[in-house]
Amino acid sequence: MIYKIPSTILTSEIEEELTHIEKTIDNLNTKRDEGLSKELLDNLKRQLLIKQVYHSNAIEGNKLSLRETELILNGMVINERPLKDEIEAKSLARATEYLYSLIDGREPLTKRTLLELHSLIMQNIPGIKAGIFRSHEVQIKNSQHIPPSFLDLENHVDELFQWMNRNSHKYPPLVMGAILHHWMTWIHPFSDGNGRVSRMFLNFFLLQKGYPEIVIKISDRDNYYNSLIASDKGNAVKLVEILSDNIKDTISSYEELINEDQRQKEWLKQYSEIKEDHYEKVKSKHSYDYEVWKNQMAVFKTLFKKSLQEIGNHIPQLEIEYKDYEVITFNQYLDILEDRPISNTGYMFVKLFDRNTQEAMTLVFYFQRLYVSKLLKIADAKRRNPRNFRSKKPIPPAIKMNISARKNGSQIKLDEKIDLVNIGTYKDQLSFGIINRSVKRQPWQKPKLDSRTDPPGSVIRDFIDQLLQLYFDIHPKNKKNTI
Repeated sequence: MIYKIPSTILTSEIEEELTHIEKTIDNLNTKRDEGLSKELLDNLKRQLLIKQVYHSNAIEGNKLSLRETELILNGMVINERPLKDEIEAKSLARATEYLYSLIDGREPLTKRTLLELHSLIMQNIPGIKAGIFRSHEVQIKNSQHIPPSFLDLENHVDELFQWMNRNSHKYPPLVMGAILHHWMTWIHPFSDGNGRVSRMFLNFFLLQKGYPEIVIKISDRDNYYNSLIASDKGNAVKLVEILSDNIKDTISSYEELINEDQRQKEWLKQYSEIKEDHYEKVKSKHSYDYEVWKNQMAVFKTLFKKSLQEIGNHIPQLEIEYKDYEVITFNQYLDILEDRPISNTGYMFVKLFDRNTQEAMTLVFYFQRLYVSKLLKIADAKRRNPRNFRSKKPIPPAIKMNISARKNGSQIKLDEKIDLVNIGTYKDQLSFGIINRSVKRQPWQKPKLDSRTDPPGSVIRDFIDQLLQLYFDIHPKNKKNTI
């Protein structure tokens, strides 16, 4: 029985995503090298450790909540939960901290460190022989793959490490990480704890390469398991995609913490010029604005997906796929308003594919500051935005959800005949940036954009009509083509 390296032939979109991730990580590493406070790094490491312990254990059936996991790792006792769940949390936390110490000490990833990690993860769990390879045959639940015989385990593990050392320079880190992670689950070297060890093994490799760790979330469990099954069948592309999606969450955590730290430093620097409570007052005001904005973005997404789904029910040849991301956090919201670096602002990707014509496109919804609006400066109320265009009443800080598209793997602008340009909020309701076609303009002039609060359903229906007509030549019956 020999492990066969699965296919990792990536689409141009995934390759573009990996390149973007690598550039972002390079920027983060540059900031770290320039000097980030130990307190900042320790804080981030603690946040990631709690998330890692919670999600990795939850994937394996542990019933602790994220909050309960945090309390246990802070030394509290949760009497309502089984002792085994508490032991698993503490043990995985110790193993993760040990992993950090190995990275700090530049220890290599070897068979010895693999066994030490398993020993720490499974420490004190009844009935488990921690730190040694299994001595019996096993079968993985809900999988057709039968792991190698225990008699051949050492040879398979040795082959994994030998191949890794020979080939790690030939693949992007996330692709190599996907192969190694799958290979370890394929070997299934332990009687229990294989998933947790394999995920830690993956992060050991990535941290060595200067990448941040990946937290595979419990909400991704089904897709994660399906990607491992696909890898068993010879294709690891879905696993690469899941890893890239999840590492972006870690990158966002880094960016949020760094930007908030910088915001705090700027506030302290201006301390003598502003009131002591200015910083928290401004944040509190924008916190309310953020909650309203976030809820309205969710309303738009729900209405848009509902309308598209109904269209799909009436046009059988049209396939619709969604890829959702969590809305940006409050700190990321402030970062955008202040023009601070933030790399992951995507909210929803929608792929449309016509089986009859083989035409396809992907809509990309992402967040960006409205650049004609005032630049938010929490730390210094006296600064003025140079982009106010000498307006007597500058537009308040605002974030819009913009729309772009991808076609044949490349990002493109939406057709200029499409009226809807962006989505935002006005007071407590949705607002839309819609091109005013009635205003005459010269060919070199940009179209006039009106901010309107039309009924969302009407705006969404018109937007979908235009997409289908312009990109798929699909026209509603009894309605003349007005494009």
